[in-house]
Amino acid sequence: MESSESSISSDEEFLEIARHIERPRVYRERENQFEKYSESEFRNRFRLTKENVNILVELIEDNIPIISYRGNTLSIMEQILISLRFYATGSFQILIGDDCNIHKTTVCRVVKKVTREIARLCP
Repeated sequence: MESSESSISSDEEFLEIARHIERPRVYRERENQFEKYSESEFRNRFRLTKENVNILVELIEDNIPIISYRGNTLSIMEQILISLRFYATGSFQILIGDDCNIHKTTVCRVVKKVTREIARLCP
């Protein structure tokens, strides 16, 4: 009986120690989608020209904060491109996140903020 109690005790100690061990963070590189695609490829993926995206950035950049995602930041341009990709594809947020190397909850927050700011541009 004593050996099973000590086994349980050592298991509990191990679990307590394991809870406090931090997993190393893995950061995935994000490609610059604005530069990655030619003008026609860009338009096919985002449904706007690069020039129109630059105009959109100028119109709403003051109202959208840069997001810090696990120590990496999402620029205004990246946030707008994530949102435009979501609008253009009608895809699931998890797929957009996989494509941009960010989590689906971050995609959700970005799309919500950008959508709100684009809607404010309408009279």
